[in-house]
Amino acid sequence: MPSPRGPHSPHSPRIDQPRPRHLTPAQLHDLTDLGYAEGRSFSAEVFTGDLSGTGLVECSLQEVVVDEADFSGFSCAESQFSRLHAPHLKAPRSSWRDVTIQGSRIGAAELYESGWTSVHLQDSKLDLLNLRGATLTDVLVENCSITELDLTGATAMRVQFIGCTIETLEVSQSRLSHTDLRGAEFRRVVGLEGLRGASISSSQLTELAPALAAQAGLQVL
Repeated sequence: MPSPRGPHSPHSPRIDQPRPRHLTPAQLHDLTDLGYAEGRSFSAEVFTGDLSGTGLVECSLQEVVVDEADFSGFSCAESQFSRLHAPHLKAPRSSWRDVTIQGSRIGAAELYESGWTSVHLQDSKLDLLNLRGATLTDVLVENCSITELDLTGATAMRVQFIGCTIETLEVSQSRLSHTDLRGAEFRRVVGLEGLRGASISSSQLTELAPALAAQAGLQVL
């Protein structure tokens, strides 16, 4: 976990780890009829249907495969995801509160205009994490590999990256506060002005210097 913050350090995210217990085995296909599940466990299942507008509370999902499934408007609270495999996760305008996602492999995660509150994303690999227009509050991303992270127009507060690699970070028109990027190694940043309010390390500043100079119209000789 991060070291205690200094007087000028960003505030760390406040994460409530969900611990769902006494769960009843179920299948995601049941949600297509019920629309809501509480205290259920889902495991070793392949799902390709429509779960738009459905919700989970105090649930556990382990080794579940979702491919081309529709989770638009989906809501999830106090739940755990482990070893989720999703070549294409379609979940725009979804809501995530007190959720952990661990050891997962996700191709394209379409989560634009979604809301994340107290979310811990850990030990996972994502090709595209599309959070355009999303609202992120108290989010910890730890030991993850992300090819493209799109925060265009997003609002982020108390968001921290630890031990992460990000090939392309897009922050155009984003609004960041207490967003700690020091634990992320990124290759390319799009929309440098959107980094206002974020914290970076001195080495990251050195790497960004050529792009910052170009944006300011400076000629470095």
